[in-house]
Amino acid sequence: MTMVAVLAVTSCEDTNSEDINLNVNNNGALTLAVAGSSYVVTEFNGADLADVLSWNPVTTEVPVQITYTAQIDAQGGDFSAPKVLGATGNTALSLTFNALNEIAINEFGADAGVAANYDVRIIATLADPAIAPIVSNVVSMIITPFALYPFNDLYFVGNATVSDWINDNNNQALYRDAVNENVYHFSGRFLANEFKLLSTPGFWQPQYGPRNAGVGVNDGAGSDPNAFVIPNDGYYNFTVDISGVTNTSEGASSFTLVPNPAGASAPTYTSMAIIGEATPNGWNDPDTNMVQSTFDSHQWSLRNVTLTTGEMKIRANDAWNNSWGDNSSNYSGQGNNNNDPNMSVKAGTYNIFFNDLDGRFILIPVQ
Repeated sequence: MTMVAVLAVTSCEDTNSEDINLNVNNNGALTLAVAGSSYVVTEFNGADLADVLSWNPVTTEVPVQITYTAQIDAQGGDFSAPKVLGATGNTALSLTFNALNEIAINEFGADAGVAANYDVRIIATLADPAIAPIVSNVVSMIITPFALYPFNDLYFVGNATVSDWINDNNNQALYRDAVNENVYHFSGRFLANEFKLLSTPGFWQPQYGPRNAGVGVNDGAGSDPNAFVIPNDGYYNFTVDISGVTNTSEGASSFTLVPNPAGASAPTYTSMAIIGEATPNGWNDPDTNMVQSTFDSHQWSLRNVTLTTGEMKIRANDAWNNSWGDNSSNYSGQGNNNNDPNMSVKAGTYNIFFNDLDGRFILIPVQ
């Protein structure tokens, strides 16, 4: 037996009320179906079809336009403020991985790499708001979103540095400024020789170096820049700004390289570690220890560590006498070793670098 919902609408031709019958299926319901239930967005599948929502048609005895709207809410939500996946006059709606990704991150504030549960339903409506809509069943979805890391990182290569002229030799990262993403800092030890900067370990381009009193780059379609020169062994403060740098222009770039004589006599630490709710052991002992550089005892790193969304700090010698933090960015900052705020971390797997000379740190997602 066909269930009939009788709704009233005013005729365009007169003020008499006409009856519009919205016919749904034999069970008296607008039924939504979806082939899958779990969707993992990656760097590569964004434009691909994730799934197709489909439902049975609603019919009317009087020809009118019916709009089907796909609504989504957090699992267990009451759809009082739903987000919209799409609207159509047809009985199917195709969803790409990008569409699911955008709604999860931009509308629900989901964390990249973290699965979250959602409820989806279809609403069938007419143009007249006085006519009550027909609401489908609710289906569940699990969406694991992906977020492209928005920054460009720089690493040392060259025989003035720890990695020599090997582009995939645990190269030391520079510390990106938390305010200006085009500026990078490094305070540490160099040998009397030369170095350049690479964007990606294992690849020679993009490659940065001095050019025409500024900074030049070869991104693979240009010529290699010169090398930065260290005149004597020792500690230096190096800052580089790559604003506007292209193959053919130095833009507004600049760099400074000045001796840091205090570096050689700065105190060293027995151990350095991360601790906090975002770390593997939370705020409890044991801390998650970092690895001290054998080239420069003030440089520390921790590679391929999985963090959860939350807070953390870096501290020395498993004690709170010396600790660093900064909440100005999820990925980089500078602590002052003076009751610093906790770092705010997004879930993911990271390579972490820390410099105890100036308190700078950087978290680089492993992609």
